[in-house]
Amino acid sequence: MGKVLEIRKVGEPVLQKICDEVDVKNINEDILDIIDDLKTTLKFGNGCGIAAPQIGINKRIIVVGAKKEEVSYNDAEDIPITAMINPTWKELSKETDVQYEGCMSVPSIRGKVERYKNIELTYYNENGERIVKKVNNFFARLVQHECDHLDGIVFLQKVGNNGFATLDNIKKYNLRNL
Repeated sequence: MGKVLEIRKVGEPVLQKICDEVDVKNINEDILDIIDDLKTTLKFGNGCGIAAPQIGINKRIIVVGAKKEEVSYNDAEDIPITAMINPTWKELSKETDVQYEGCMSVPSIRGKVERYKNIELTYYNENGERIVKKVNNFFARLVQHECDHLDGIVFLQKVGNNGFATLDNIKKYNLRNL
């Protein structure tokens, strides 16, 4: 079992960096240890997903997982604990919705964010196998949120009119302007 690590908070430099890709042909013990730590930290946290920069690691790794009865989204589904290495996504339609989001790196703050409802997700699992799947609704929102962390983006940057942060939020939380 991994360790429960401290969640980095908004404004910390590691959350503002674009993460390095993982060499999927060389998924070694160090990468597997990071994944174990992410899983354990998520299990003992209060979120449905976590990205490596949230525990101070500049790698393109996320872990997601949720039980629908513990999620307040109407379209939530059970999502098994899943580690994703070098995840990417693309929208399958232009259909979006706006819902409140929260983040373990931004405690006690929620904001409305516009996200695509239907995406195609591509990632590598812990065995280095390439996975491609379609995900929708809450699962799609969760993946987009966590992938944003890998690009140095915190959801506050997307809060506001038409899904974009206001200048006040960017200044208030010392976020980089996109």
